[in-house]
Amino acid sequence: MALTRLQDDLLQDFNEQKQMIEQQLEVFDPMGMELSKPAAQRLVSKGAMIFAEILCYLLSLGSIAFAVFLNKLYPFYILSELRFKPKYNSLGIINIEAFNLAIYGLIGLICILFFVIARTMRSIRLKNDILHFAGKHIKTLVSQHLRRKAGIKALEQRHFMDQPITVPYDNTIKVNDVPNPGYDGN
Repeated sequence: MALTRLQDDLLQDFNEQKQMIEQQLEVFDPMGMELSKPAAQRLVSKGAMIFAEILCYLLSLGSIAFAVFLNKLYPFYILSELRFKPKYNSLGIINIEAFNLAIYGLIGLICILFFVIARTMRSIRLKNDILHFAGKHIKTLVSQHLRRKAGIKALEQRHFMDQPITVPYDNTIKVNDVPNPGYDGN
């Protein structure tokens, strides 16, 4: 009697594993296929992302250096002449200061934008690394599930005659519709 219960429990566990493997393959297989696309289909390679990130950081630092040496560079030395030479006071001191602040503000905005682009490149690069890692391990998981599914199929075929016949549940049959052989209706 205990052997029959053990066999029933093992058969029930076997069927649950079979269903679980089928459900997990339905989830993991499409995900694995999407994540295993070739690197050429990704946005940009890792080396180009690192290069672009470093370039944006350097451009951000360069814009700070540009703001510091602005008065010594060719077309922009005029800003210091506008501020400090009295012959340009006819333009209006407020206008000259506003123009000077606008130029420095634009340089500061450029610096901030290059820094934001560099940080965004970094986050994209790190996300690509995570996606590559996940794709590699999901492929491993899918291959393990496919091996397990093949093992289950082999066991089913080997012990075809020993398995109980499972009838799918039909919810259209009601309890009162099934005839009772011990009751004759009289």
